[in-house]
Amino acid sequence: MLTNIFNLYSSQEKFSEKLVFLILFLFPIAGPVIRHWNTFFFILIMIIALYFLITKKDRKPLYQEEKIFLWVFFLFFCVFIVSAVVNGWSYIQTRELDNESRFLLFIPIYLLIREYNFSKKAFFAGILLSIPVIFLFSLYEYIYNILYLPDKSLNGVYSQIFIGPIAALSLLMSYHAYKEWIKDQKKNQWLIFGYVAMGLFIIIFSQARLAYFTIIGGAVILLFIVTKSLQKKISGFALIILIVISSYQIDIVKNRTDLAIENVTNYFEQVDDINKIEMTSFGMRLEVWRSSQYSFKEHPFVGIGNGNYIEFIQKYIDQGLVSRHVVTMVQAHNTFIEAIISKGSIGFILLLMIFYYPMYIAWKYKHKSYLSFITIATFTTAITLMSTGDSSLINKNNNIAYLLFFTAVLFSSMIQKVKRTDK
Repeated sequence: MLTNIFNLYSSQEKFSEKLVFLILFLFPIAGPVIRHWNTFFFILIMIIALYFLITKKDRKPLYQEEKIFLWVFFLFFCVFIVSAVVNGWSYIQTRELDNESRFLLFIPIYLLIREYNFSKKAFFAGILLSIPVIFLFSLYEYIYNILYLPDKSLNGVYSQIFIGPIAALSLLMSYHAYKEWIKDQKKNQWLIFGYVAMGLFIIIFSQARLAYFTIIGGAVILLFIVTKSLQKKISGFALIILIVISSYQIDIVKNRTDLAIENVTNYFEQVDDINKIEMTSFGMRLEVWRSSQYSFKEHPFVGIGNGNYIEFIQKYIDQGLVSRHVVTMVQAHNTFIEAIISKGSIGFILLLMIFYYPMYIAWKYKHKSYLSFITIATFTTAITLMSTGDSSLINKNNNIAYLLFFTAVLFSSMIQKVKRTDK
């Protein structure tokens, strides 16, 4: 596989093509283990894409589905601008412009990626190699933590909430690379067990409950899509249950899971008396989600603007309607609720299209490219699960980069493949 990738890289004649190839290949490998490389890759490909947009005249014509999708990203950025202006532009909106502009820059980046037939192969080769690389980095960190920082979770170069879910996403998406490059090579089948074990090590010892949720839910969906017989579905589901039960025996998994259940239970017992609500991780998430009703009632269409939640919610805290502890939350920790709060119903609908329009198109054309359908369905499931407990996919530049790179590669390659079969 690596030989094929190297030959594909060598066959590119222009330096710009080789550079795009390397960016797509290295992005999933370097992102979690080298600080600031996500931003570096994004800026680099953005510059190439803008240059390409200005200078290249013979671009492939856009299909109708692509035009609709690109308009969604443009409008999503416009909602941010409108909401910021309506609610009063401040230094917070200036700071958030860096993140939000990435959704606008998705357009030239998408136009660049769709031009190259190697885009998907380069990207998925990087995904396949990312798990061993992240594992080696995590193993070093794990040993170091045991020697010098007992009970500390794996953080990668950023945090557990980044490396854990990203490892879960990469492990799930590796199925595509397995299907294309490894499935028919029987001598390499045994490598799959080691590969999955490395991925699970990263996820488990990241102590990121969102990663646990993502890998379990994603694995179940993937199982039910790819297996045909009921017997295989039952066997696969039994294996997932066995792995979950075995993982729960590990102290850090048990402690993190039990704490989450305790937090949720306590919150629902305390919510009738605002003053009794404790400042816990899950409790504050649930309280912010509950309080989002107030921002939606006052600003139903374009929201209250990015970063304005704490100032907005203060009057409801003073009225005793919301726990005072929510002021410690700088984000909703739920992508969908974050969109409702900051961008209102319009932004929320556009976000749903960013997440689920590719899934709709993949379902529509699944008879022409079932592997594309499986891959996009798996990705959509993963980002949905990742979004339930965190909103980084729309407000943290590293996570936004993952969302946009994956989306551009998956959607463009799927459209090109299904449209070729129409000719």
